[in-house]
Amino acid sequence: MKNYTISAFFVLATTFFYGQEQTQDTVKIDPVEVTALRSSSPLKNLPVNVAVINQLAILETQPPSATEILKYTPGVVIQNDGGITSTPIIRGLSRERAPILIDGNSFVGGRIRTYSLIDPWQVERVEVIKGPASAFWGSDAVSGLVNVITRKAENGYGKDFKVGASFYGGYQSVNSYSRGRLEVEGRGNGFDFLIGGGIRDASNTETPGGEVPNSQFSSNYFDWNIGYSPAENHRFEFSGKYFKNEDVGFPGGLGAPGPPIRVRTFSPDEQTGYNFNYSGKNLSSTLEEVGFSAYSKQQRLHIAQVTNVFFPSTMDINRRIDVNLDVDVNFGGAKAFAALRLAENSKLTVGADYLKEHRFGTKRELIVDIFNPMGVQVNQVTPPPGQIQPDSYATSIGLFAVEEWKVSDAFDLLIALRYDNVKNEIEEEPFFIPEIADLYTDDNTSDNNSALTGNIGAKIHASEKSDFSINLANSFRGPDLFSKYNFADGVIPNPDLEPEKGTFYELGYSYDGDKFKFGANFYQNFLDNLYVPVSVDFQGTPAVQNQAVGEATLTGFEYQLSYVIGKLSSVFWTGSYIRGKNKITDDDLAFMPADQNLLGFQLRDNQDAFFGRVEGILTGKQNRPALTERETDAYTLFNLSVGVNLHNAFPKFPHAKLILSADNITDKEYQSHVFRGTPGNQTRFFAPGRSINAQLIIRLGVAGKH
Repeated sequence: MKNYTISAFFVLATTFFYGQEQTQDTVKIDPVEVTALRSSSPLKNLPVNVAVINQLAILETQPPSATEILKYTPGVVIQNDGGITSTPIIRGLSRERAPILIDGNSFVGGRIRTYSLIDPWQVERVEVIKGPASAFWGSDAVSGLVNVITRKAENGYGKDFKVGASFYGGYQSVNSYSRGRLEVEGRGNGFDFLIGGGIRDASNTETPGGEVPNSQFSSNYFDWNIGYSPAENHRFEFSGKYFKNEDVGFPGGLGAPGPPIRVRTFSPDEQTGYNFNYSGKNLSSTLEEVGFSAYSKQQRLHIAQVTNVFFPSTMDINRRIDVNLDVDVNFGGAKAFAALRLAENSKLTVGADYLKEHRFGTKRELIVDIFNPMGVQVNQVTPPPGQIQPDSYATSIGLFAVEEWKVSDAFDLLIALRYDNVKNEIEEEPFFIPEIADLYTDDNTSDNNSALTGNIGAKIHASEKSDFSINLANSFRGPDLFSKYNFADGVIPNPDLEPEKGTFYELGYSYDGDKFKFGANFYQNFLDNLYVPVSVDFQGTPAVQNQAVGEATLTGFEYQLSYVIGKLSSVFWTGSYIRGKNKITDDDLAFMPADQNLLGFQLRDNQDAFFGRVEGILTGKQNRPALTERETDAYTLFNLSVGVNLHNAFPKFPHAKLILSADNITDKEYQSHVFRGTPGNQTRFFAPGRSINAQLIIRLGVAGKH
């Protein structure tokens, strides 16, 4: 605790900060509206805990990946699987219980790769529900939900036709990460369009403990969003994307950081998606908003892997196993909603969701080279290539209603109710591995699960600046196809899994003054049948299988405060505390993040021409590891950045922003408790060392006007 105090005073005395989920700014802005609870709603009136990260914050913090956008949100930590494959943990629960939406459309099938298929420069804002969101979005949202809103051109209704272009460029020294994006956009005569593409390329990550092998990656992508507004309150949209990751290394294979027993890469990893959307607002005195979306996506993943098996007690290679796997997923769905203003102080949103997922059985090509103790190859085994497990399918249908009732000026009430039906099934064959086939019976190759979930919350406006909130909810997670049916390297399926269910409450307080802002939230999440990773032995090799815990409880506390200095500068402090327990065995749950505090200052001149920040990230020792984990030490990181809005500093300059930053200034050697390598081992690679980063954004024509 003494080290924390010294570090906190050091940061507060010597730094200037920008950080938080939203830029602290005393300039009057319009009230924030979010769509995370289905229709557009004022954030201030919602009792549900929703954090919003806006585009300004995204651009100025230079997140190298979409996951890093969330790193300043209290209660969210980043789980890094190496290189670009990272995902968030929200309030102590892993990615499968905090699904991601793209513009409100479900995104499934990607797991550790999902966020790598999003470029931060494409993002307008991110809405993060912290706490169960099953009553709004259905299965899986046990700990929260992330809704990524992508950028669009300015609406063209009633405007003359104009075009513009934007260039984005960035560099990160810790892994020689260079990236760029080029856009063309236009609007007018009712039409709008934004068409762009980009590239990314990175080498292995450098850490104070040495280079992380096989953490390289490269990408290229193309995307478009075309809209037409026949009237001011109607918009039709057609959008899509092609994204291709190549040579994506997956570091930390078995044996890491020792000899390379396993080296795995994703090459290539492709996603193609299409979306049609309609939105209408203020259609009548009763019909406030409607929306419809239909979408489809295909993911094609090729995994190349080499595994070395050694003679006992030596580092002489016994076998080299070269395997190529094709893991493909198709999914798509539709959603529709209508927001009804049945009374002046009441809004009822009703709608339905449909989602279909087809996970193709893995296809495999295998070559096994066998060596004698002298290192001479003596044999080669090449089983016939083919599909090694059956196709599996998931279909879900959900019906929901959300009532927002402004009982009085001092009291807002939110009530949500949802019915979901989730059906999973797997085909009978082929099963290449008999031990996997033996897990299945006539009773567990399909299931059909239904659930009724609800949410009730209230917000009490004690004064113009002070609010109290309470939120109660239950959650539901149908077994996902990967955990239930799919065999992957180091992960064994469990077809007997039943749905996870939970109940939750949260108490909150916020004060939003002219200078001082403060917020605090306490919550508990009570879960039944929570899946936890359990170490098992499969054919003599360490592996992991998801197994259900009878009861589990997660308890957390989050806080954030800021104080404005001058017009656009502020000091900031946020923190979070999370504990998770298996109530049957009293063991700690896996992936519980260590206690963390973020402190610092932001400095910004009154013309918003120059800005800068220094932040300190203080992370405690995690000495409550799960049985499959190990302890990690406390650490403190310091980051610095400076930037200039060139168009404000030099009036004749085009709309441009230049940012320079340094992360982990002291080159601290540390390991995050939630970082991991290949499933089935307890080793972790070191986090990135000191990095010098640069970003330049130039917007020309209509692109610089919004």
